[in-house]
Amino acid sequence: MRPWSVAALVTTIALGAAAQDARAAEVTVDRACFADPADRRDVVQLSGSGFAPDADYQVTLDGQPLTGGTGRTDAAGNLAGRFVAPGVGTVSRIARQHTFRLGVQQGPNRPETRFTVSRLFASFKPTAGDPAALRVRFSLYGFSLQGIATPPVYLHYVGPSGRVARTVRLGTAAQDCGFLRTGRRRLFGFTPRAGSWRLQFDTRRRYTRGTSRSSFLFYTVRVRVR
Repeated sequence: MRPWSVAALVTTIALGAAAQDARAAEVTVDRACFADPADRRDVVQLSGSGFAPDADYQVTLDGQPLTGGTGRTDAAGNLAGRFVAPGVGTVSRIARQHTFRLGVQQGPNRPETRFTVSRLFASFKPTAGDPAALRVRFSLYGFSLQGIATPPVYLHYVGPSGRVARTVRLGTAAQDCGFLRTGRRRLFGFTPRAGSWRLQFDTRRRYTRGTSRSSFLFYTVRVRVR
């Protein structure tokens, strides 16, 4: 074998080993979904393995360095850290949820994972028109923030008297944080009396009025019927 062939073989082995090391590194977070800090202060727990031991690293979020996200792996090539979940508003003024790319950079090792941050929010469109006759699509975000993967979502119609007039099941929230968008349907599936109505969205079949002290997740929208 000629000398240059030996050198080429050594180089190929070295590059192959580096690629294998890069593929071996991985990073994970403790949950797939976190609340927006405007609703609740959730902490993201980060862990990684397969990195070079005793070496510096940089954590990135959507490809940008995370503030305070530097550290050094331990003797086994592992790392761990935590940070407050970022707000959806840092990405978009109008979005209700966003899936962030979380990465760790250390030489050729650049693994990534993903997690979603969501507001708890419910709305319907269109909003213009006679509420008693309006046909709308409901959009709901964050209904898995209490840890239920695919919760049913209910809409409780609470009339001007403060009593629930009807409860309907809108569907099942899915994706990481419990998102649901319905097909077009009547805003009110019955003839509502005039006055101020509260539309309470939650994951409970039986209505209980949601308050600041409630232990269950809910969102309320007010609609005035003339």
